[in-house]
Amino acid sequence: MWKLAIDLGSSMTKIYRADTSSGIVLAEPSCVAVAGEDKEVKAIGKEAKNLIGKTAEYTSIIYPVYEGEIVDMRLAAAMLKAFLTRIGMKPSAIRRAQVLLAVPCGASQRLLEDYIALAQECGLRKIFTVEQPYLAAVGAGAVLSNSDPVFCLDIGGGVTNIAVVSGDGIIAGLSMNIGGNNMDANILTRVARVNGLRIGSLTAEKIKNEIGSLSTNARGSIVAEGSSVETCRPAASSVHAADLTDCMRVYVDKILEYAGAVLRKLPAEVAAAVNRNGVFLSGGVMKLAYLPQYIGAKLEMRYHLCEEPQFATVLGGGAVARDKDLLAQLAKDAE
Repeated sequence: MWKLAIDLGSSMTKIYRADTSSGIVLAEPSCVAVAGEDKEVKAIGKEAKNLIGKTAEYTSIIYPVYEGEIVDMRLAAAMLKAFLTRIGMKPSAIRRAQVLLAVPCGASQRLLEDYIALAQECGLRKIFTVEQPYLAAVGAGAVLSNSDPVFCLDIGGGVTNIAVVSGDGIIAGLSMNIGGNNMDANILTRVARVNGLRIGSLTAEKIKNEIGSLSTNARGSIVAEGSSVETCRPAASSVHAADLTDCMRVYVDKILEYAGAVLRKLPAEVAAAVNRNGVFLSGGVMKLAYLPQYIGAKLEMRYHLCEEPQFATVLGGGAVARDKDLLAQLAKDAE
C-alpha cells in the first residue's frame, strides 16, 4: 500500500512517498494553464508555470490553491490527479493508498472538509489531515514531546504558519496570508519605479531568489529583462540587491509582529522552554540571504534552520506518515 504525504502549497506541491525509501517523489508548481471560457486544461505544474507571461489572450494561468484555500476544486483535482499519475500511481493504487495532507494552522472545519473532498475527488479514500506546524517542526529536526514545546515559523509562497507546539497539541499559533508571493509583487513594483523596467512575476521571483537579502549591507546585482516603462519596448536593466531589501523586510517585519503576539500568549513555563530551545525555521522563503539571522536577532533567540527549508513540511509529513502512533496522535480529521 502506498503511503503519501502531500504538501499542497500555494506556490509548490510536494509529495513524499513514505512506504518505500523513495522520499520526495514530486515537487512542482501548483498551477494550471487553461484556455477559453470553459477553462480547458492545457498544461499542469512546471509546464504551466513556464507559460506565465507568454500565453495568448485566451489562455490563463490559475493557481487553484491560493493562500491555503482551495479556490477552484475542479482544477485543483485535475492538478493533483496529474501529479499522482506522474509519480506512477494507477487508479487501483490510488484507491488503496493512505495519504497525509498538510493543512494550515488553525484550519476551519470547512477547510478540512475541502481538503478531504479534493483528495476524494482524486480517488483517494484513506485520508488524514495534519496541521502544518507539526510537520514543519518535525521536518526541521525538532522532537515533539508533551513536556518540551517547540516554536516553529514557516514562511511559504502564500501562507506563513506560526505556532508553539507540543506532542499534546498546538499551544498557540496562527496562519497568515503573507509569504514569498507578496515579496515578488513588491519587487515587481520597485523595479518599475527605480529601474523604469516592467518585469513579469517569474523574473521578480528569480531576482528575489538570486540576489534577495535581508542584510542592510546587501550586495550583488542581476540583469533583468522586460519592457521599458517609458517606451514600452524590450529593455534590460541592472537591478541591485540594496534597492530591494525593504521590499522583503516589510513583510518579514509584519510576520514577526504576529510571531511576537503568539509568544506573548504563552504561559511562563512554556515561554521558558521556547527561549531555551529557540525557533525552528522552515519554508522556501528561508533561503533568502540573511533572513534566518534577521529573524533570530529580531526575536532575540537562537534559530535552527534545516538544510532544505522548502521541503521541511513534506519531510515531516513523510516521517509522521511512517509512524502509525504519531499519525493517530496528530491527525486532525480522518476519513
